[in-house]
Amino acid sequence: MKKLILAIVLVTSALVGANAQKAGYDPVNAPYGHGQDSINCVMNLSLMSTAAKAENYQDALKTWTVVYENYPASSKNIYIYGPRIYKALFAKETDAAKKKEYIDKIMEIYDKRMKYFSDVDARGTILAFKAYDYQELMGDDADPAVIYKMLGEAIEDMKSEMYPSDAYGHYMIASLRLFLQDNSKKEQYINDYFRIMDYIDKAKENALGNNDEESANYIEDVKASIENAFVNSGAGDCKTLENFYSAKFAENKNNEEFLNQAAGSLSNIGCTQSDFYFQLSESLHKLNPSANSAIGLANRSLNKKDYREAMKYYEQAAELEPNKSKSSDYLMTLAQILFSQRSYSQARQSAYDALKFNPNNGGAYILIAQMYASSAEGIFSESEKRGLVFCAAVDKLQRAKAVDPSVTTEANRLINQYSRYYMEKEDAFMMGLKEGESVFVPGWIGETTTIRTK
Repeated sequence: MKKLILAIVLVTSALVGANAQKAGYDPVNAPYGHGQDSINCVMNLSLMSTAAKAENYQDALKTWTVVYENYPASSKNIYIYGPRIYKALFAKETDAAKKKEYIDKIMEIYDKRMKYFSDVDARGTILAFKAYDYQELMGDDADPAVIYKMLGEAIEDMKSEMYPSDAYGHYMIASLRLFLQDNSKKEQYINDYFRIMDYIDKAKENALGNNDEESANYIEDVKASIENAFVNSGAGDCKTLENFYSAKFAENKNNEEFLNQAAGSLSNIGCTQSDFYFQLSESLHKLNPSANSAIGLANRSLNKKDYREAMKYYEQAAELEPNKSKSSDYLMTLAQILFSQRSYSQARQSAYDALKFNPNNGGAYILIAQMYASSAEGIFSESEKRGLVFCAAVDKLQRAKAVDPSVTTEANRLINQYSRYYMEKEDAFMMGLKEGESVFVPGWIGETTTIRTK
């Protein structure tokens, strides 16, 4: 019985005289206070945690108030449980003024947490949680300007290290809402977009560097949602972006970061055929030649039907591209363009060049086969020998299947088609040709093939 009475006395004494922070409180050297104060602090922290964990928030409030007002630097749990307690009170409250009071209190708790515990959790992280609670409690009445300010400070505090990473998305939603409310905020929204995308790319790179694929994938999802909102916002149409960047071009024509950002932004929404895009590509190519800048210039050359220049830039792109598979694709694109111009010899050379970067590119052999078939009429003076050209084409199709099983279906389809044009056995015999023998196919093809007949 005496022990029970002593416990009651201790608890009561812990709560008594707790309405104002103790004079001379030292949050650095004595966060729990001194002497009896420290005993009171520890006891109230324990009672607070027990009640809060049991979701008995009304009782938790009493002991929480003691430690919050008197020993604010004693435990981070004060700032973990504080918002939970007041959100529970908020949910039950019907009086609007009282609800507003609870929201203000929660905001105050986060500010105090930054004061005493920003060395434990980054200031930007605390600000993000503050913004999330504000948004949750205010609902439809949440002011996007308030969210924008809080999350803007949070992100600038942490940049590519922002945690939680979905703060990037919430920030851009707030920026978009401000733009939709006031069209004069368009430039702000566009600037925010590119700044945040830069942070996100670095954040993903950091996650991958730490072998944290789950976080990298989540960050990529956040990025995709921001991109989708930007493309559909009306702020990011080709004309707007070109006007936005062209106004800054003269003073930034030697600024590689600006040029990359501008060219990348236009490319992301499909604005790659304008004179301004080509101007960006040309400036980038002069400063620091890359596969992207070379492709941009190749596209301009194609628009002007300057195929010689296009060939030069496609070949440069292939050499500058670190990904060999992409290099092969660039040269395949060039081969297809030349094929469409009936420049068979050059087209074949580009296809062979594509194979140097990716020897397993079966599509290159298929394209060469199609070139042979397309030119079959003009290779031999004797029309009966046309079938020998299709034999040479089938050689390439067989090779395509051998190096790249993924093209087997297409290769077999073409083999079935081309085999209909083989020489008749009688015609071959009359011309001194025998199935299975080798024969040279002249002209631009200039290769030996195996005679096949039907």
